[in-house]
Amino acid sequence: MRACVIVCGGVVLALAAADVLETRRSANADDGAARRVAITVQCTALSDCALAEHLAEDIWSEAHAEGDPIDVVVREPALETLRAAGVRFSIIDSDIDETARTEAVRVQATAAQDAAYAVASADLNPDFFKEFRDATAIEARLSQLAALAPERATVRGVGSTLEGRTIWALRVRGAGDNGAPPMPMLINGAQHAREWISAMSVSCIADRLVRDYDTDAAVRAFVDGTDAWIIPVVNPDGYQYSWSQDRYWRKNRREGFGVDLNRNYSVAFGGAGSSGQKRSDIYRGDRAFSENETAALRALVRRENIALHIDFHAYGQLVLYPWTYTAERTDDHARLAATGDRLASAIYGAHQNRYRLMRGVELYPASGTMTDWMYGEAKATSYTIELRPRAGGSGFVLPPKEIVPTCNEAMAAVLALRASPQRR
Repeated sequence: MRACVIVCGGVVLALAAADVLETRRSANADDGAARRVAITVQCTALSDCALAEHLAEDIWSEAHAEGDPIDVVVREPALETLRAAGVRFSIIDSDIDETARTEAVRVQATAAQDAAYAVASADLNPDFFKEFRDATAIEARLSQLAALAPERATVRGVGSTLEGRTIWALRVRGAGDNGAPPMPMLINGAQHAREWISAMSVSCIADRLVRDYDTDAAVRAFVDGTDAWIIPVVNPDGYQYSWSQDRYWRKNRREGFGVDLNRNYSVAFGGAGSSGQKRSDIYRGDRAFSENETAALRALVRRENIALHIDFHAYGQLVLYPWTYTAERTDDHARLAATGDRLASAIYGAHQNRYRLMRGVELYPASGTMTDWMYGEAKATSYTIELRPRAGGSGFVLPPKEIVPTCNEAMAAVLALRASPQRR
């Protein structure tokens, strides 16, 4: 989810808080003795949210109505301030940096095992989705999948980043239904670097569309009637940085300060829920589509005439539809809501895990988002899905056992969107 916009005392306050968050984080970082603690705050009153946000170094989830909880990161001494003010909260993670270090040791050990497996066998690693993977491993997996079914799957580079990395897509294309051309669809993850579960879930969707074609009738029907472009990591520079330097990094890596790619699209660019301050976590860039990554997606969407789209994020277990920048309803609000309900129901069917359906603006106002651009300018049916966990759960560092169940939910949503009635 995006950081540091919270409806708490008005939009002006929210935007100002977003702009100063990075400055406060940098200043507080000098206090090396104080741990960074993730907490979920029970916002009995919006003033509770306001105090928690004021003390926060990072905001992981946001309230959109009185009584909803928020997840924030504070330095340990701030806990006493909250207690003294009577703010109810619980601790998600008592030391988020130690959690990140522990995770790094674990994934490095798995990477070493994977290297040994690759030397011993040319087959696909059956344990690939038992652990989180970096961009290099995901790229290699896409190439292996394409080699398994070259008649249906190809690996395509759709653009390159400022640091020279390729943005890779797996294109899985069927012949079409009853003489009709296949429906063009885009499925993407990891616009935000720290949202590793989105990269793994989209990688898993690619895997299943290739590997389950001969054994799963629903997958076969999807592939036969769809021209699917699957991009697990839209933001490979930021994603790799979150692996090597800062586990909780969000943006791309422009000039070190980075741009929030999901504020860099042209619909309502520069409006509420974005920031013009470079060090803000929701910095929008100096113009719409200023970033290589968003420009590459725009070119792909236009060239392929994408009609269906899901942008996977983390976290909060939500299905969001346009608009995100305004409370005004779209012209076909009822259709978007009904289709979104089908997605949420399909997700629930996977593991009886509820994802909440709402317009994006009901969560928080945000301008320049991909889903609003896909719907408003590209004329696609587009959703943002916030994956596991719920607010108050484990935050961005999920246990690896959550990867496959989350993939099951993401896959259910993809199949449900393709099966829903469509109108361009």
